[in-house]
Amino acid sequence: MVINDGRTLTMSIVMTLVCVLLSLGWSGAGVAQDLPPEIMMDQYLLEGTEALKKGEVDRARRAFEKIEALEVEPPPVFLFTYGRLLVEQGKTEAEVRKGTGLLKRFIVKEAKGSERYTSTLKLLSRASEHLACQADAHCRAEAERQRQRQELIRDGFKMVSISGGSFSMGCTREQRDCHDDQCPMHKVQVPAFQIGQYEVTQDLWEAVMGGNPSSHNCAQCPVQNVSWRDVQQFLDALNVQTRGQYRLPTEAEWEYAARGGRQSQGYKYAGSDTPGLVAWYEMSRGNTSHRVGQKEPNELGLYDMSGNVLEWVEDCWHEDYTGAPANGKAWDLENSGDCSRRVVRGGSWNHSGPGDLRVAYRDWYTTGSRLPFHGFRLARTLP
Repeated sequence: MVINDGRTLTMSIVMTLVCVLLSLGWSGAGVAQDLPPEIMMDQYLLEGTEALKKGEVDRARRAFEKIEALEVEPPPVFLFTYGRLLVEQGKTEAEVRKGTGLLKRFIVKEAKGSERYTSTLKLLSRASEHLACQADAHCRAEAERQRQRQELIRDGFKMVSISGGSFSMGCTREQRDCHDDQCPMHKVQVPAFQIGQYEVTQDLWEAVMGGNPSSHNCAQCPVQNVSWRDVQQFLDALNVQTRGQYRLPTEAEWEYAARGGRQSQGYKYAGSDTPGLVAWYEMSRGNTSHRVGQKEPNELGLYDMSGNVLEWVEDCWHEDYTGAPANGKAWDLENSGDCSRRVVRGGSWNHSGPGDLRVAYRDWYTTGSRLPFHGFRLARTLP
């Protein structure tokens, strides 16, 4: 041992302690097993409550099951916390009944009128309704549909974070054959934001809105026949259910993402110079929309930015880019904007040639238009 080397001394001490502990047959598990059951219970209770705060339900379950295995009288906080978990997220009728029993044991010990006393009464009422529903086949089937619906709304779409940056919007060199409405080319600084990896699917629309307006019924295909106004209603409903603050992308955000953001390779279409690799359109195959994510993604991992369905964006229509915002925000009434018409981007399966699939391509429809090649994808502002 080199005494004047602090790091060497510390390491030697640690290794010595490890050797001593191993020689005594001790381990972390052994130490925990040697603790009194009451202390072990406190440890597991802390582990379970911390797991719940992080949304780690299965880890919390395992911690609470360890408390049950100790065979000691648990504290009221355990009865309430584990009982609530089983009533709210029980996977079987037996688990809900078990949670009900724990809550009943808790409530007789809790002071009447307290916040947890009132919460427990509500949980017991909910559990009673759930158990009654389980006895009715129709109610049980509807409850399962609602569970699947909520699961889809929670997990049925993926947002991609896009780093902010500056880009040239409109008729850049590789686009060629541009229309007047894609000029003049102009620089735009886009803040960071999120955009949907896929177009909004029919199953997500149905989960949120309770119906499917699409003429081509296909759960994982883009929703069709939705107007700009319909999309606003969908966003309102989705945000109420998720508190997610979702919205349509602005036109500048959409084009920045379609071009690949900071990873842009300067392609003509979203992810390639060969349209058939990245886009469904009339000349490639079929006469309808297709399942999302079947073609190759662009540089940011976004699918179907070219083709499949036209995508509504937030902006009002302007005949060209004269006076367009340089900050990436939506362009409203300024400079003779017409907000009875809204911009669509990306081309669709209904377009006969690849020119309308270019990342600079833009068009408009009235806010009430519903056509089988109209769809959209989500966006969200980053904090």
